[in-house]
Amino acid sequence: MHKQFFSTQRYLQKCNEVISPTIKTRGRYEWVMSRGLCYYKLFSLKDIPTNRQGKVLQLKIQQWSPFKEYGSYQVWHNGQIQVWLWDKNQLVDNIINKATVIPEVLLYPRPEEDTIRLINCLDGVEGQVWRSGLLQGSRWWATIPKLNEWINFQRVHGLQINPELPPVIKDELLSRPWGRNKTSFNTSMLQESMVIMLGIAIFSGLLTWQIANIIKYQYKTQQLQIQVDELSNEISPILTARNKAIQDKQLTEKLLALNSSPSQLELMKIINDTIPFNKKTRLIKWLYNMGKLDFTIETKQLDPTFYVKMFQPLFKDVKAKIGRKSNYMNVSMRID
Repeated sequence: MHKQFFSTQRYLQKCNEVISPTIKTRGRYEWVMSRGLCYYKLFSLKDIPTNRQGKVLQLKIQQWSPFKEYGSYQVWHNGQIQVWLWDKNQLVDNIINKATVIPEVLLYPRPEEDTIRLINCLDGVEGQVWRSGLLQGSRWWATIPKLNEWINFQRVHGLQINPELPPVIKDELLSRPWGRNKTSFNTSMLQESMVIMLGIAIFSGLLTWQIANIIKYQYKTQQLQIQVDELSNEISPILTARNKAIQDKQLTEKLLALNSSPSQLELMKIINDTIPFNKKTRLIKWLYNMGKLDFTIETKQLDPTFYVKMFQPLFKDVKAKIGRKSNYMNVSMRID
């Protein structure tokens, strides 16, 4: 057989190791990120004008991202964007500079009909909710989820509860991802970079022309210097604005780093993911102060041990007791 010189070199990054291709040949490089290393979210920008969707998406991703430096893969469809994020610091091999990074989910066959399913990943399994060709919901588990975790996943996405775990689907990786990556850039930053690069290019061209013709065209030196000075004056405000933006960003990151505790919105989401609120279970009282959280719920489940076991893996000093009314449950915990 003839040796294949221009095939795709695919590296698989799992949570704890990188699997390199067994045969090294010339060609493209692909870096497949384990679902366990990615965050996923579906953004809807249908109400945003098309020419502003890129900027709005970048702001939303920056607010949502838990990483200082992140890579992203974005699949756009009619104003809805499926976004995967990963920590750039987790890319552990030098070859990554040449490779196209692809979340592994995009290399498993996409279902043709609406469905909820469990698929086997490089690490663990992923629960998926597909509607209208879009991945509406996704959650990753290191192992096959317990039945109550699977039921909570269905509740979070407003599905009719199926009390049984579906079989785990095991598929081979596709040769190409089912969705193309479309990365949005901040228009103002892009324009600023283009102006700077254009200015540098013009400056270099003028300087080269001056050196090549300085002996023969000495009298043009003064005109050339005037042009260079004018160009430098045009670039100076742009560089100053860019430096100030970088300083403001660094100051913001330092201020955010002072508060390492999760926000109350994040805590409420965790509580809701664990005990989804509905007509039978309502949040009555919420008090958070200095790392101590106390809340009261109205529920038919009045076993304090049930709530202690449910929250003990997530928080510390979890306590639960029946409240002042017979159908009230008081729960307290410490946020580490």
